Amino acid sequence: KKRRGCKTAAAAVDCAVVSPPPSSLVPWCCCCCCCSYFSSPYNKRTRNGTRLGKKAAPFKARKSEDRSGKLENIAFVCAGFPWMYGPYQMQGDQLMKSLNEKYNFNTYWMMRGNNVHNIPPGVYTGREISNLTPPQVPKMPHDWDASHLKFLGLPARTKVTSVIARVNGAAASMSEVNDASKLYGIDAFIVLGDINVVYHDSYDFKVPTIAWVPFHYNTVRGSNKALLKSYTYAVGLSPSTTKVIADVRSDVAYIPHFIDANVLESAAETWLKKERRLKGNKNKSDREIVFDANKYDKMFKRRPSSFSAVETSQDGDDDDVFLVLASGTNYEGADRKGWDVAIQAFAKFHETHPEIKKHLWVHSFSSTQVMRDHDGNGNKAPPELAPQGVDLRGLVQEMDLPPDIYTVDIDLHPRGRVAAMKVHADVCLHPSKVEGFGMNVLECQSVGTPVVTTKFRAMEDFTRNGISVPPAQWEHLAALGGKWVMPDVKGVAKALAEIGKKRKTAEWKKKSKDAVEWIKEEFSLDRVAAGFDGVLKLALETHTNNLPFMLSKMKEAPSFAERPIFHVTTDVHPKQADWDEEWMLYHRPDVRVDYEMVQEMLHDLTTKEGEMVSLAFIVCKDVRGIPIEFQVEERDYDGVHRFNTEHPILLPTWAFAQAQQNFPYIHNTAWMLAGNSDQQFIKMFPPGAAQVMNPIEIKTYSDEL
Repeated sequence: KKRRGCKTAAAAVDCAVVSPPPSSLVPWCCCCCCCSYFSSPYNKRTRNGTRLGKKAAPFKARKSEDRSGKLENIAFVCAGFPWMYGPYQMQGDQLMKSLNEKYNFNTYWMMRGNNVHNIPPGVYTGREISNLTPPQVPKMPHDWDASHLKFLGLPARTKVTSVIARVNGAAASMSEVNDASKLYGIDAFIVLGDINVVYHDSYDFKVPTIAWVPFHYNTVRGSNKALLKSYTYAVGLSPSTTKVIADVRSDVAYIPHFIDANVLESAAETWLKKERRLKGNKNKSDREIVFDANKYDKMFKRRPSSFSAVETSQDGDDDDVFLVLASGTNYEGADRKGWDVAIQAFAKFHETHPEIKKHLWVHSFSSTQVMRDHDGNGNKAPPELAPQGVDLRGLVQEMDLPPDIYTVDIDLHPRGRVAAMKVHADVCLHPSKVEGFGMNVLECQSVGTPVVTTKFRAMEDFTRNGISVPPAQWEHLAALGGKWVMPDVKGVAKALAEIGKKRKTAEWKKKSKDAVEWIKEEFSLDRVAAGFDGVLKLALETHTNNLPFMLSKMKEAPSFAERPIFHVTTDVHPKQADWDEEWMLYHRPDVRVDYEMVQEMLHDLTTKEGEMVSLAFIVCKDVRGIPIEFQVEERDYDGVHRFNTEHPILLPTWAFAQAQQNFPYIHNTAWMLAGNSDQQFIKMFPPGAAQVMNPIEIKTYSDEL
């Protein structure tokens, strides 16, 4: 049967120099694009500290208008504003500019995140919404071009969205997206981020909604599968992501981020031009300026002042030091970026090839430095704030490497210097456990620098100039519901040695040139914008076809026999959630349940305006037809079962799938979800749909099931 539309999208969280407007040449920090609160890399103004800006006039909603079939007003949903730090912010800004100028869409920006919930509803210019943001959000630079965008305040809070904002303030919710579509006349949304950046408090999106996704696992399953279905169309950031998504839904396309090598090289040259004028740099090569170890690694005095990570020969030619750049974010305890493997592999490379002159340049920074940027005033993070990620200096020191062959650079740098490191390195070492896109990997190759990556997902897709090393094994992440890989230390070390020996050969130089041309063509902004122009049209067609099958549009519940809303299980340890139904119903084998009645009650309640159900219990009758007490008596409490197990339980599939990873026993799952839900959204269905059976009935009912 034709379903009402399956639907889904990342986070390329590299230490990336994302292509900004060429005129914006100001300090750039390289950190996680998923975080929505970072200061703008382009903000030249002094932040105002505490002023919230002038109060906005009350917003008058537009008159009710039937926009069915229209595709004129497009909104981009992202963490942060365009002028704040982040690859995602810059991707969205430039994509919307291109869609506005070349395809004549009216383009809007709807920010998600804790800092925007108090902005009044309304349609604003960049300057207006900048003045309304809290003090910790950087203001729009005076020379920033936001003429192609209008900015949306979130719709007024409802009973549902108020609770969601408390539970998950960094996410937007489906109801907020739907309310915004009606309030502002938005015809379609593009959501960039992980699949779970939109909280699912509704069945359907009211307008075409596209998920632009960087998926991190080998299969789409569990909560990811359940959440992915809701989107009208899915767009994968890499071919492998697109292929994995295609296994669970057909409405999917591949559109990558755009990469602009000209902007990278221009930023690097602009930064170097200023640095060359400094007194201490008069007789230094560009490589010596970029990789000045004593300047950028001041943790302890271990080298003479004359030490240099790179060397310049008498005739001024580039030195023979093989400069290995390991650059990226460091905010995950699971070490997704593979720092441990990268450092171990370099140590192994040094051990097996002592004849090659080499230097490891580790560039990242702690999450506490990110918080300094988040502060909005440049203040340091409080001392009680513990850093996340891994101890980079500790990892390097544990390898007992000679102090003259490594540098640990944990400073925030102008984007020009970050770009210059990629331009002047000999190889970019990036053996991540997984990448949804891998901005770092592509930016290095775009300026001619080879890479060493892990042969998995986007890294395998996008490694043209370099070596993608087969992983050593799988690594399962129970809490996240998927697998990624463990990079191979020996394989990475071998790849470093191969590039170290062959990087100057004609064959390798041709490979480098071919990769530069491939990136220029494959990842152009024009190509990305054209792709979205096509996908928006396909999404509108899909949405129109799906309308008759949307649960939120049905005035009456569909028949359970023909279109079940919930999956049924009688197993207290249910199988991994892989079903398509929106809900899961558990009941004991000795309890008879009227599924049609439950479906009607569930549909009526969950499609009611302004209502949400996070968990529901169906009050069960005993064999005599008397309703059973909900909670167990204190004397009967066994430490696990706080409510009588005779009562059937209804759980949203996506929530159950998330909880199931850590709470596989159904009553643990239900209790955990109950404890994490707002009590007003835990529902009790009245008696009548469930009853405990006598032994004779059990055999008959079992045969029926």
